Amino acid sequence: MHSEALVGLLGEVPGTEVSADAGVVTVHVPAIGDSVRVAVRDVLGFEQVVVPTGDPGVQLGIRRGHEELPLIVTVDDVVFMPAYAADMLVPGAEVRVPAVPDLIAYSEMHRDVRALGRAVDIEGAEFDDDMLAATLLAHRCFLAGAVRVGLWPVRVAAWWEYCWARVGGRLPLGPFRPDPAWDSLMADVTEARRRSGQPAGRD
Repeated sequence: MHSEALVGLLGEVPGTEVSADAGVVTVHVPAIGDSVRVAVRDVLGFEQVVVPTGDPGVQLGIRRGHEELPLIVTVDDVVFMPAYAADMLVPGAEVRVPAVPDLIAYSEMHRDVRALGRAVDIEGAEFDDDMLAATLLAHRCFLAGAVRVGLWPVRVAAWWEYCWARVGGRLPLGPFRPDPAWDSLMADVTEARRRSGQPAGRD
């Protein structure tokens, strides 16, 4: 894999800041407030693409175990594949499997997770517990999918954790599988809240 060619192509995508060091390519996207960090050895291939909005982008194939995961860096956004719902829960857990898209943009993930976090605060709002459980699981799949391709969505995870703290105890969902990466992300959520002095993400 020619890291110089990869860095060059990624650097041509508007709205990105690209760097490479010690075999790791970092693509910072200020519009979403996050960065993709990918080891060059895990990049199985890459090509220039045009996304459905008509914007240019670079699609990468990222090796994760025996899988090749798609990752698209485009103008002011990153597109990735959500994790599988079955991988989020312990074996045998009963759950209403949510409808999860094949690919999701980071901006869409942030919008949807934040919207649900705000909705549960609306006085008098009523939710079907099965649908709410499926939605929270889908959002967890989004977050896990982002993490496994090298993103670290602390602000989005803060909204998920806030919503889970408000309503999760009554929902027919879980238990979740042990996940050290998720635990680290939640630790960073806690630290971000401590620094900001806010009880939950509000952006």
